[in-house]
Amino acid sequence: MKQIEILGMGCAKCNQLTERAKEAVKELGIEADVIKVQDIKTITNYGVLITPALAIDGVVKAAGKVPKIEEIKGWIK
Repeated sequence: MKQIEILGMGCAKCNQLTERAKEAVKELGIEADVIKVQDIKTITNYGVLITPALAIDGVVKAAGKVPKIEEIKGWIK
């Protein structure tokens, strides 16, 4: 099962990214955990300096922006 982490402190863009990630999972018809990570130490351990960020299975795919659903789906596949 894929693990999708939304790295951020709960800002509006972080919430938007969470919703887009959930929609991408739904459109793909797969099972995946979408987890919000708000601990700053964990976020910086990923090397992320600008939030929101998205990590899939421990690999950061985007930081400092809210990618489109189609981009997220491509990373999940």
